[in-house]
Amino acid sequence: MMRPPLPRLLRTCVRSSARSVDGFGFLELLLVVAIIAVLAAIAIPHYASMRSEAFNSKVESAVRHVATGEEAYYTTHQRYTSKVSDLDGMVLADITISIEGGTSGDLSTSFRVLGSGSGATHTYTWVSDPLPGAPHLVEN
Repeated sequence: MMRPPLPRLLRTCVRSSARSVDGFGFLELLLVVAIIAVLAAIAIPHYASMRSEAFNSKVESAVRHVATGEEAYYTTHQRYTSKVSDLDGMVLADITISIEGGTSGDLSTSFRVLGSGSGATHTYTWVSDPLPGAPHLVEN
């Protein structure tokens, strides 16, 4: 008994599916590489921006922490200190902190904490006695 021939469309589908078993063609690989390149072009700048914001937040947090430590030191010693090492519990790692006199200019009555860090795009300043209407924390 003889089988009827397959319709032309079905023969084409059978042949083309047998051909695609060999692997990806050049155009498919090129398309995948192009998609990955577009995604990387979007993701890498976003990652760099988020990383910079994280470093800035780290410096800002350290400046606030030192300012709180200065107030605690004042409560105990009735004066402020210019050395971060005098303050209890300060772990600053790669952040540079300096303490000087505040708006009054005298460290015995007010203080100013200046902070910067590697990888941060901003520096931060905390003033214990800001001018009227000025904030305590300033981003430079």
